[in-house]
Amino acid sequence: MRALKFLLLAISGLATLAAAAEPMRVYTARAIITMDESLPRAGAVAVADGRIVAVGSLESMGAWLKAREHVIDDRFADKVLLPGFIDNHLHPLMAAILLNTRWITPQRWSLPGRSVEPTRGRAAYLQRVAAEAATDGVPDDPFITWGYHELWHSVIRRADLDRIAPERPVILWQRSFHEIVVNSAALQWLGFNPEVDTEPVDVRFDLGLFSERGLTAALSRMVPYLLTPDRLNAGLEAVRSIVHQGGITTIADMGIGLYLGLREEAAIHRSAFESPDVPIRIVLVPSASRPPPRDAQRQAWLQAIDGFSGAASPKVRVGRHVKLMADGGFFAQYMRMNPPGYIDGHEGKWLTPPAELEKLAKLFWDRGLQLHFHVNGDEGMDVVLDILEENLTESPRPDHRTTLHHVGFATNDQLRRAARLGAVISAQPYYIWALGDLYADHGLGYDRASQMSRVGAMVRNGIPTSLHSDFTMAPAAPLTLAWVAVNRVTSEGSLMAPEERISVAEALRAVTLDAAFALRMEDEIGSIVAGKRADFTVLERDPFTVPPMQLKDIPIWGTVFEGKPYPILKAAAP
Repeated sequence: MRALKFLLLAISGLATLAAAAEPMRVYTARAIITMDESLPRAGAVAVADGRIVAVGSLESMGAWLKAREHVIDDRFADKVLLPGFIDNHLHPLMAAILLNTRWITPQRWSLPGRSVEPTRGRAAYLQRVAAEAATDGVPDDPFITWGYHELWHSVIRRADLDRIAPERPVILWQRSFHEIVVNSAALQWLGFNPEVDTEPVDVRFDLGLFSERGLTAALSRMVPYLLTPDRLNAGLEAVRSIVHQGGITTIADMGIGLYLGLREEAAIHRSAFESPDVPIRIVLVPSASRPPPRDAQRQAWLQAIDGFSGAASPKVRVGRHVKLMADGGFFAQYMRMNPPGYIDGHEGKWLTPPAELEKLAKLFWDRGLQLHFHVNGDEGMDVVLDILEENLTESPRPDHRTTLHHVGFATNDQLRRAARLGAVISAQPYYIWALGDLYADHGLGYDRASQMSRVGAMVRNGIPTSLHSDFTMAPAAPLTLAWVAVNRVTSEGSLMAPEERISVAEALRAVTLDAAFALRMEDEIGSIVAGKRADFTVLERDPFTVPPMQLKDIPIWGTVFEGKPYPILKAAAP
């Protein structure tokens, strides 16, 4: 046995020496934007064994070139390299589910192999749903469409769907993921009998409405259909393609375990992302928003989260993170708002009631995990900041990096407080583009609607701030997210709260180095610095020389992942 171990070690050592002996590759470029304050721009970067060896110019790295066998690679001589883009909040399984549905949306979308033209107005929307439900897919299967929003399409409920589709199950998935509307046939397909079943929380059988916590009751019955192997594989293949086309090299599944369980979903991600042909690294963050009620189950649930790091692999990472949910979704105006509240007087919803959220946060704070809070409204922000301050007071933790995700509406006072408490923010800038004009007229009024996604105040207060897509809430396209944060121009062409715009440099930092910081990975990725992973996004133009309004239109050549180039493959012409 000892001889066998010695032999294996010897073989391993020889493999390491062979790898180290591989020629160093030096990429030259028109410009290399490093996101490193000490050397902001360079003209060459040397890589070996998946990591950066040196950054600068061919002249400055002369000592390395003399000491190491190397290859000068000029393929990027007319291109611009940035650190590999990072999207630290999206949901691959959720996206895989929705990409397998029919998209009928109020705004234009571009997806691999298809484009979606906008549909607006009640009559046009119902006509489109009726026509596609009658012709799309297998008649006995449910017709599921994503993109419904009552502010563009009017209020549509069970009776409306029964009129246009009396026999086929029809499910409208709201423009976010937080709500569905179904017809009578779909209620039956889901296994509900409104005559005898008790309505779960946030469910209205008479309206065919499942929202927020009520969506879970429907999802548990939909998952066996939505995540069949064929649908899952097709959906994840589309997700990988979309992420790569966005120039992204690292993503985070911010809330794994909602559908099939932690271990099962980790195994799916390993299968989807570990192939050498996939130039994407994924970080898995467990969701802990719904603890089991019984003590024995609760203990097993805690052990599963505590031991989740055992599910890690080289490209599927697991750290000491946990995801918690505060108030409701922004697209449905379910976020909790402080006075004066909503114009029509409705209230938002809690995904986790504040008292329960406080207990959950303390449980994981005391276990040393980094807390990630989904929070959208300013009332939700008050609750989360109170919880953070209480935990810091009772059990101080240096560098806790509690991260607030989305932060659709927060006041300047709250953001100053968040900075004092050492919070990190992963912001969703797309809200202002998609919803600013509508929410000015419906729900919030112009002043608060124009100040949604207050990224400028986050940066001014010194909060490490990143931008995420939460795909499909926004495109998985960091340049588009950066463009929104830099310009604050809405989908209707309105400029809103220009004081909250940030610079191009700040926006690029938000999709690179600060995005890595929120995941505790800034020692590996996020800037082009010797010793870090050789992950680059390759652009055709320099984002500092194009007009800010053209930032999102810069073509992306592809990426370099751990030193190896991965061009974006263009679809063949029909």
